[in-house]
Order: sequence, then C-alpha cells, then structure tokens
Amino acid sequence: MLKAGFARLDITPPLGIHLDGYFHARFASGVLDPLELNAIALNDGEKTVVMIAADLLGIDIADGKHIKKKIEERLGLSEECVLLHAIHQHTSFWLDNIVIPNRLPREYIEVLYTKFVDVAQLAIEDMVEATLSSGERETDTRIAFVRRYKLDDGRIVTNPFAKDVPHIDCRLGEADNIVRILRFKREEKKDIALVNFSAHPDVVKGEKVSADWPGFVRRFVEVDLGDVNCAFFTNAQGDVAHRDVINGNSKQGYEHSRYMGRVIADTVIKMWDSTTERKADKLFAKISVVYNKSNTEGEEKYEEAKAFEKARAENTLGYNPSIEEMGYARRIIDIRESMTIYRALPVTVIGIGEVVLFGLPGEPFHKYAAIARELAKGRFALTFCLTNGNQGYLPTAEAFSQGGYEAKSSHFTPALEEQITNEAKKLIDMI
Repeated sequence: MLKAGFARLDITPPLGIHLDGYFHARFASGVLDPLELNAIALNDGEKTVVMIAADLLGIDIADGKHIKKKIEERLGLSEECVLLHAIHQHTSFWLDNIVIPNRLPREYIEVLYTKFVDVAQLAIEDMVEATLSSGERETDTRIAFVRRYKLDDGRIVTNPFAKDVPHIDCRLGEADNIVRILRFKREEKKDIALVNFSAHPDVVKGEKVSADWPGFVRRFVEVDLGDVNCAFFTNAQGDVAHRDVINGNSKQGYEHSRYMGRVIADTVIKMWDSTTERKADKLFAKISVVYNKSNTEGEEKYEEAKAFEKARAENTLGYNPSIEEMGYARRIIDIRESMTIYRALPVTVIGIGEVVLFGLPGEPFHKYAAIARELAKGRFALTFCLTNGNQGYLPTAEAFSQGGYEAKSSHFTPALEEQITNEAKKLIDMI
C-alpha cells in the first residue's frame, strides 16, 4: 500500500542576497512573495523516497550531496532515494556556496541546509495511505513558446529583439503547453497535487525575491480546490519561455506571472476530478552518472574571451553584446579555468508503480521530455529539469548543429543526447 506525505517550509532569503540568472549583478531589494521548499514523501512498505522542489535557480551537485548526506545521517535515506529539484526562478539564487564561498551569507546557507533535512522529515512524518492518479491537459491559452528562432540570414537567436522580428524565418519547434499532474488522494489528510509544466520561470524580472508563476500555481490550486497541498516541479525548459515573439506577445512582470499561474492552475482544476488511477505498489529510485567530454570548441580564444568579459564588466565594449556572445565567452573561460575534461551528469529515475519520473541535472530542451515519454512505454512520465545538480544547458544533437546561445554556452558535446537517451532507457527498463 502506497503512503504519501507533504511538507512545506519558507526559505525566503535576507535582503541584499545575490540574485542569479542574468549576465549582470542583482541584489534582492524586497520580497514580492516567499520562496519555499515543498516536499513529497512516498513509501511502499519497504522503500521511502523524498522529492523536494526548491524555489531556487539551481542547486550545485556538491551542495546537493552535502544536503543528501545530512538527510541520510538524520533519516537513514540513501542518496538515490532523495530527489532535489530547483524550480529555476530567476528572482532567486543558485545554491553553490561550497564551490564559491562568499556568494551567499554563510549563516543563511547553514539554516537552508537544515531546512532541507527538516522538510524531508516533516513530509515523512505526514505520510498516510494514498492512491495515485494522473492527468494531462493542454492549456486553453498558449503561454509557453520555444524561444529559439532562425533569422532569414541563417543566424539562430534566443528571445530576439524587436529589431530582429521582421527578419524571423521560423521558430525552431513548438512547446506542448500541456499541464501534467499526479494526484495523491488521501482519506485522512489533504490530497497532494504534483504539478508539472514546461517554461522558464523568468517572467517577474527585477530585484525583488519571488517564486514567479510556479508560486502562483501552488497558491491558486490550493485556494480553488481547498483540501489540497500543491507542489510544483518544472518540466524540461531549456528552450522554452513565455514570449511569443512572432505574434508580438512579450508581456512580462508580476501581473503576467500571475496570469500564467492562473492559466496553469485552471487547467489543473479542470482535470482534477477526472484523473486516471495508476497502480502504485512499488517504488524504484536510481541515479546513474553519465560522463560527457567538455566542449572545448573555441578554447584557443581564451585571452580574447577574457578581454571581452573585462570590457563588458567595465562597460567599455562600445555596444550591447548579445547573449550568444556573452554565453560563448563565459563557457570558454570556464572550460580553460576549470580544467574539467569530463563533466558528470547524474541521470535520475524514480518509479511509482505505473508512473515514471525522469530528472536531469541542468536545463534540458523540451525534446528530452518527449524522449522520456516514449521510453516509458505506456507508463505516465514526467520530466524534471535541474534535478540533483545544475550543469547548465542540455541541448539536443540537432540544436548543437544549429548553434545559438544555448548550444554555444553549453559545456557539453553533441554526443549528449544519445548518452542521456541510452542511460534513461537502461534505468526505465529496470523499473
């Protein structure tokens, strides 16, 4: 018999904390809404699995291992039975204090580590018998769009400027705009909703802390359905954003974030009472590490890249550089200075009976979610980005051949897609 539990803790940081996600420094000057940890604990009578969704831009692999070690010490859960997911709001920060000290206040980070352990414990203590069902439905209004475009001169651009719009040849794919949910129905306590959608949570902008539209999703679902606790996990979103450049829809800000949350929550509510019951008698949890050779293309331009970064930081370039230029330079510098020949990619698979959860430690393109659904062979599959690590963009082989910001800034090579697919197949076949 499946048991499920839920817990939530506030992790809103102090003002002045560094907000990551852009190519310029920002520091938190206020709070629009709180940041949270939302945890779901599951038990099948033998194995316990805890999944924690954090309102963070990312969680470094080293920090994740540190958190998992603390969870194991207190709760006895192995590393594979703990899934750490960063929702990727750009009005938050990247948890990378072990790698880069002084980026975040030490006192706050120690409290944050402890809260990860606390929320896992509270979710386990909340577990009661539950049944599992799933649902998926397209939003009535399209709110997510592939953000990569091909211009008529052959260039690939991400979120192009207004001046580029007349020269757009095509958009490089279409986002599915499908909301996917798991419903854990509990007789003794509130039901639990796990909501999954693909788009960058980068709508609010600015220098105030916010959970962006995933926070609105959680709040709207809980208010509208009543007896429900809601956790949100971001789907594969490396090439998906909220701007529809072709049709001139480039709205952003807090109100548009609220609108997106409303659209997704409405979709959840419409399918809540018609979900499909799923067999959930056995839990499976496995992490397997893939090693991909670092992308050293352009490494000979290291000095040029350093000079570019210095001029950009000092605002002496004389022009506004594109994100393609900035991402390319940053990758070249990092490759040379990190001296990393192979990069580790922990691939995570959790099985809940007839449901497969597939997590990748970076920002995978939306195609990876389609690959996971195909490999699941009829089982209901959800994909999570930024799971058990933050290794940057994970483009497809086709995207590497096309170029553009994500491909040029990625630390990986075109062999990545085949490696991930093969490893995912191996793990999913073990369930």
